[in-house]
Amino acid sequence: MALGDGAAESAVPGAEGDEAAHDVCLLVEGTYPYVSGGVSAWTHDLIGGHGEYKFSVFNVGSEEGSYGPPRFELAPHVTRLHQVYCREKDAAPPVGAARARLERQIRALCRRRRGGRASRVLAAIRRLTLGEAVDDDLLEGLVSNDLSVVEFLHGGETFDLIAELAERLAPDASFLDLFWHFRAIYVPVLRLIGSRAPRARCFHTVSTGYAGLCGAVFSVRTGRPLIVTEHGIYTRERNMDLARANWIREKTDGVEGRCFGPPPSPLRRIWSRSFRALAALAYHRASRIVTLSEVNRARQIADGAPAAKIAVVPNGVDVPPRADVGAEDAQPADDERRPLRVGFVGRVVPIKDVVTFIRACHLAMADVDLDVRVIGPFEEDPQYARRCRALVETLGRASAIRFVGPQPPQKIYGDLDVVVLTSFSEGQPLVILEAYAAGVPVVATDVGACREMIEGRGDADRQLGPSGIVTRVGTPGDTASALVRLAREPRLRRRLGLAGRQRVLASYRRQDMLDSYRNLYREMVTQ
Repeated sequence: MALGDGAAESAVPGAEGDEAAHDVCLLVEGTYPYVSGGVSAWTHDLIGGHGEYKFSVFNVGSEEGSYGPPRFELAPHVTRLHQVYCREKDAAPPVGAARARLERQIRALCRRRRGGRASRVLAAIRRLTLGEAVDDDLLEGLVSNDLSVVEFLHGGETFDLIAELAERLAPDASFLDLFWHFRAIYVPVLRLIGSRAPRARCFHTVSTGYAGLCGAVFSVRTGRPLIVTEHGIYTRERNMDLARANWIREKTDGVEGRCFGPPPSPLRRIWSRSFRALAALAYHRASRIVTLSEVNRARQIADGAPAAKIAVVPNGVDVPPRADVGAEDAQPADDERRPLRVGFVGRVVPIKDVVTFIRACHLAMADVDLDVRVIGPFEEDPQYARRCRALVETLGRASAIRFVGPQPPQKIYGDLDVVVLTSFSEGQPLVILEAYAAGVPVVATDVGACREMIEGRGDADRQLGPSGIVTRVGTPGDTASALVRLAREPRLRRRLGLAGRQRVLASYRRQDMLDSYRNLYREMVTQ
């Protein structure tokens, strides 16, 4: 493979290497099977619940070496695991003969481009960057794959496009900054569209973004249908990342520095528009779009998803029998007088806002006794995890707030009185449904589907009553007040937990979710 030309691809040792068409190729971005979390757990459960179909998994990673060993054991009917990367692993610049060969290659490529037709891929990139509507012609331009990474990085046609974009979109920004950011945005796109399409009867991407881009391109290239499922809304979550990004230097209010607010600068707007464009490509090509809630459906439509393609299929869990979930007016047991057992369950990453969770627990402990556990992996963002641990130490709560790492669901909820989520963004958290299945109430921020999961999503559902407490994002005092109330009112906890269990039984059963996808797969693989 030429340097920078296309995306690296490998089959994981032990996976079957045949090239027979699979029924479903699942496309994921930086999650399954290497990273724990709700989306990975959902993907694993989806595969496990459809043993009659032959799956392959196509994982889009950042760069080689960015993941450790798989966190999930692939099911026997997953017979292929593809791995591609958005960028090459950092390496020393070529020197000597290697550098001379690369320079000759670049000169030859640039001469060929000047003597030929304009690149269709670069024309499509221009339209995406300018925010033009996605249509079949634009998608076909990307699929043409007529521009290598080396040509893009060094060709005069690319430089001319950047100069045009600088004048139209960022006249006051540093041209050099725009030059490097534009390359950073679109090199992953070029590498990924150069990937070989897996053989499959249908493609199912578990997000938009880069996985959705691959799904759209592979669908066009093979003529096979594409399903898009979104848990969190990709464009919204990437905009939140951009708002906190300190790697975009810009001028704000006449002072050069880092901006942590909404993306106000041309460079941030160009990044934001690129992520929205990736979502639009997947929406345009998809035969079906599956979302988890009406809240997310409205956001997808606002981002350009055709309403007629969208179906709402909630997540689901199994509900084991619980002999100890009784009437809401039952007398509290003696152990109700012990400290309230509070659990955060999830990845220790910024989007989960574990800092707010810690501060909320600290505030609540001024009034009530809490036994707090942070349950989930913390290796995904070690710097943030260290920040959270340091905060616990600074607050003097190391004995009351413990980081216990990931645990299987069956070992988590029976030892908790309340589950707390303080996330900046969510889709429809499986954590909430797992807690409900165990009769445990939830305190969660008003993001994604959390409010409808706690208060009900229709008249019949709302009649069950609330199954937790909704709080404002980034407000430790709200969460602390909820914890104090639940610690002091054991009957309320019992009533909320009972309502949550009834809500799962009525609206969020795993088998219903699996049946919905079974019907969808049956329709797609036979086209």
